Amino acid sequence: MKFTSLEKINKNVLYIALILLIFRQGSFSSSSIPNPFEIFFVLIVLLSAVYVTKDHKFKDLLFSVPRKLLIAGLLLLFSVLLGWSISIFLKHIPFDFNMILEFGAFVISLGTFLLVFLYAKNDPLYAKKYFYALLVPVVYILVILFPSLGNHLHLVSDQNFLGFTTNRNIIYKILLIPVIFFITRSLFESKNIWLKVLYILISAALTDLLFWSGERGALVCVVLGATLVLLIFSFKNFSWKKSFLGGFIVVMILVFGFAIPPYLGKDMMLNRILPQESTGTKVNSSNNSDLSIINVASPVSHQVMENRSQFWPVYLKTAIKNPLGFGPLTHMSVYYAPGKYLNFGPHNTYIEIWIWGGLLGLGSFLYIIWSAFKNLQTRLRLNFNSDTVALIGILFAMTISILVNDNIQLFCFWVILALSCL
Repeated sequence: MKFTSLEKINKNVLYIALILLIFRQGSFSSSSIPNPFEIFFVLIVLLSAVYVTKDHKFKDLLFSVPRKLLIAGLLLLFSVLLGWSISIFLKHIPFDFNMILEFGAFVISLGTFLLVFLYAKNDPLYAKKYFYALLVPVVYILVILFPSLGNHLHLVSDQNFLGFTTNRNIIYKILLIPVIFFITRSLFESKNIWLKVLYILISAALTDLLFWSGERGALVCVVLGATLVLLIFSFKNFSWKKSFLGGFIVVMILVFGFAIPPYLGKDMMLNRILPQESTGTKVNSSNNSDLSIINVASPVSHQVMENRSQFWPVYLKTAIKNPLGFGPLTHMSVYYAPGKYLNFGPHNTYIEIWIWGGLLGLGSFLYIIWSAFKNLQTRLRLNFNSDTVALIGILFAMTISILVNDNIQLFCFWVILALSCL
């Protein structure tokens, strides 16, 4: 086998790795067992090193990413390392092994972004393959057709659909990608009525699983993402009939998606969506105490309500007071009142990146997202097609979803970012 074929091998290894993102079981810090994607990531990095060295592809690797985007990525990495250095050497914040693991996951995220660029930049076929690899969670609709599979394969836990993950915050973001993709296909398909019906049914089933995950953010994200897709679809060759039919399809998908789950699933969703009385301790971030960092290992002796708006201000004030960041310290302990501490993390990726890399890190991250949307807008003008519209809807939904979770290491998000910037 010639080394020139190594490029194709690497493309296929990366393709398999992206398919395996469906499995997100636990964390390396707790089990010391990596997920399949991480194993394949190490493999593709080693193979890519051989490929780049043997075939003298250093320039191809370096210039596969547009210059401004490459600079933004490097500045994001530099800002995190700078913040980490400041936290260790100047602020004397205790070093924790979990920081290395968090930073490692962040590096894998950036590495995945770069690898997708390297192997898909000049290959539309593999760009499409990498996009479609993220649609693999469509297989979960078998749980709707055969409910016993949910328990048999341990896809449901405490009435929540978790799929091959252990976290409902992860499963709903994984499901957002195929949900919005098939909603888009439902709108665009006009030649084959039966294929259109199939897309609608698949969309409804996936929406059901999305709601069944029990995350309130899932409802907001799918509605906003689907609405944006509908608007783009409607304003191209606008007609009232087209817009009304498209709106009817989207509403029916969302309605049927809510109606399909088993009774316990619907009951759980209603309990999550409707306001509930909380027994937690409300965070009062408006007191006069200065917000500061304490030992990252300090215990937290109080409960905090799930309402993110109660502890966003706490971490936001810390980020504002420390414009250079702290490195990978998402769940650092901070105090918001005398004797009261909080280490639940900001539950907001933008604040998380601000904490990690300061204003430089946040600015770099926002520039990458802005570049992705700008590039998709250009692609849409040149070639109006369902895949590009779906990517816009998915990226929009995911940028909303990371508002309510710490997801700087959400690999599928970085893949979508890379595909959007191609």
